[in-house]
Amino acid sequence: MLMLHTLSRLRLVVLVSALLILVKPVYPQCCSTGSPVGASTHVGLLNKNAIRVITFYRHSFSEEYYEGKKPSTDEIDMSDNAYYDFGGLTLEYGLTHKFTLQADAGYFFNKIVNFHNPALTDHNGQGMSNGTLLLKYGLYIDPVKLIEITIGAGLKYPFTRTPATAPNGSQLQLDARPSTNAFGFSSTLLLSKEFAPLTLRTFILNRFEYNGFNINDYQSGKLFTTSVFVSKKIAKRFFGIVQLRNEIHGKDIQDGVEETNTGYHLMVVTPQLSYSIAGLWNVSLLYDIPVYKNYQGKQLTPQYSYAVSLSRDFSNCSFKKKK
Repeated sequence: MLMLHTLSRLRLVVLVSALLILVKPVYPQCCSTGSPVGASTHVGLLNKNAIRVITFYRHSFSEEYYEGKKPSTDEIDMSDNAYYDFGGLTLEYGLTHKFTLQADAGYFFNKIVNFHNPALTDHNGQGMSNGTLLLKYGLYIDPVKLIEITIGAGLKYPFTRTPATAPNGSQLQLDARPSTNAFGFSSTLLLSKEFAPLTLRTFILNRFEYNGFNINDYQSGKLFTTSVFVSKKIAKRFFGIVQLRNEIHGKDIQDGVEETNTGYHLMVVTPQLSYSIAGLWNVSLLYDIPVYKNYQGKQLTPQYSYAVSLSRDFSNCSFKKKK
């Protein structure tokens, strides 16, 4: 009896502690302010008292400048290339059969911009990104027809309000910043349908991100993302997933004036392979392929990125005292 009570209290401490420190990834502009997309298709509601844990690693590389829909024709660009390595963690808990609480954590091991000019210090934005605590609600759930419509909303917050600086004391270049250093708002809409006889699932995930101003009166642009997923079982314990992601990012604002080289429209195709280990753990590999770029002004754009994730669901994780 005492052991059960102790375990319950330990689970509660772990969950609450994780929710307090986690951050929510947003979709990246090249490798600029914000956190990368995760590597999992687990986006729906959880059963009551269930816990979902997802961890992932992502690498992204950028080296080509775009002006509008075409590569830049300038002979001299500000930087040679940019890349980042990022680790993320997601924790979800089923409050009821209709409500799921979600939080995510992310850390840039490095976020580097390499300049052509050797006199400039390479910028490395190592550190935490913004945080979000999201509450999801099931508007419509039909377990027979396997249909789910879920909405979500949450608060974004920074771990620090002070923008990161380079070794020479200057502020980090935009593509090297690990955080917006500002509070904001996030909302989601999920439409999901499964076809059990075909072992097929399709869903659409819409996400809107709004960022406030940081202490230097800089505001990252609004972001609207629509992702279409198709998941199909291709062999025992193997699933293939194809994602088409459409991102529209508004212009950044500094001191009330729109920044010239900000704002974009990007479309990415992402093939993904998932494997279930003993029906408990899921390992996923994915590769992002940009298929359409339209950048306002002149901006460094993503060439490719890849990610690997590990996830698991735990059921009946109640924190109530057991008799």
